[in-house]
Amino acid sequence: MKSRFSSVITFLCVLGLLAPVPGGPQVKKPTAPVAAPPINPPVTNCNTTKPDAPIDPSLLTSGLPCTVTAIAPFDLDNLQHAFDFNSWLSFLALNSPASGGTIGADAPAIWENWAEVEDVFLPNGKPPRPWGSPPIRPAICPKGSTMPILRMVGKTPNVLSTVIQPFNTGPLIDQGGQYVHYEIVMNKPMFEYIVQNHLYSQAGQNKFSGPTEFPQGSIVQNTTNGTIGAIVIKAAWKVLDPKAQTSGFHTARVLVYIPPQENPKIQEKCYVATVGLVGLHIVHRTEIEPQWVWGTFEHVDNDPTQADVSAGQAHRQYNFFNPSCKNCVVNHQPPRPWNPNIVPFPGGYHSQIVRLTDMTDEVKKLNAAFQGILGNSPWKNYMLISTQWPTDGTSKTDPNGVPAPTFLGNTTMETYIQGTVPQSSSSCMACHGNATDTTGRPSNFTYVLERAQ
Repeated sequence: MKSRFSSVITFLCVLGLLAPVPGGPQVKKPTAPVAAPPINPPVTNCNTTKPDAPIDPSLLTSGLPCTVTAIAPFDLDNLQHAFDFNSWLSFLALNSPASGGTIGADAPAIWENWAEVEDVFLPNGKPPRPWGSPPIRPAICPKGSTMPILRMVGKTPNVLSTVIQPFNTGPLIDQGGQYVHYEIVMNKPMFEYIVQNHLYSQAGQNKFSGPTEFPQGSIVQNTTNGTIGAIVIKAAWKVLDPKAQTSGFHTARVLVYIPPQENPKIQEKCYVATVGLVGLHIVHRTEIEPQWVWGTFEHVDNDPTQADVSAGQAHRQYNFFNPSCKNCVVNHQPPRPWNPNIVPFPGGYHSQIVRLTDMTDEVKKLNAAFQGILGNSPWKNYMLISTQWPTDGTSKTDPNGVPAPTFLGNTTMETYIQGTVPQSSSSCMACHGNATDTTGRPSNFTYVLERAQ
């Protein structure tokens, strides 16, 4: 009888009609499921600085643009300036210290705390850990380390073993014979879109009804209210000689991870290195630019232009060019096999890279102005190459949005496909317009969904 009475009390407690009796049977009320965070939450601090604003130190704290701000006249040259100005504002904001404060000293940048693609697309299609979780370390790496981890020796996965590529690709070897290492990270709106739509796995992509539409940056007219939208960062890092001067680079102390491969045979390895940033893509999807905005930066000492070389003006020390080497083949992949565990590269080889398309005079002036407000910080040693953007984001004849400029390449990431040859030379939007997920469905100008397992 006592047992039966206790069961009734328990039943009423579960229904919430009776509080538990002290000392009696305690029933844990069911907890409500935790609501998923908003994918693209509203913000109130969009940077709306107009592109005719003075380039002075106030821009260092102006914040991240939610979308591009343009002013009349809306001709091609004036709009290009607006997009390039926007790229620099984004550069200043995203390279500010993750710990807070103004861009300047060499410190981990905001974007370096974003989600790495390898921690989003996990083996066996497992769901990623929550935003802000530390990176997953391969078992071979030092235990307890909080350092970032670089896992790629090319902007595309499996670059060491893939023989047939849609474009020429391959590793980049610096003047010390070291491989350049790469990473791809995404901001929280993009991360949450992938997670909440289960696009991190092949099974989730199969169930997804689509189409894939990543969040867009937007702004409420005449306010600073808006949304940030999806942002992807692609970075190229050069391994630095610990005995050499490193003050000219933004640096990071990282784990370099080399995954095992069979063809060619590459042994798994993980080691600590100091690296310097040599290339940076900032890719931002906005309401007016659904094909994304593609701004690309490089270290000023990466390589000379072909015009500099032809005029005999390539005399200083470069990261990826040796002025003394008269017989080096220019812009050509290293000889195989490619094994990043063998450094320096056998035979004293190093890449001999030149920039085939020079920056415009307008971009050079813009770079000088922004570099001038960065004082003696390492960030003054970076330059915008250009920004590619859709001149007609709703074009009915060109799904790529009629890109301007037509071609754009970063010598650390599109090293071997520079130029102006259609279907052959680098164009961010033309290339990424072909991107699909693992089902073959268009993936909204990003290849990261192909990594789903």
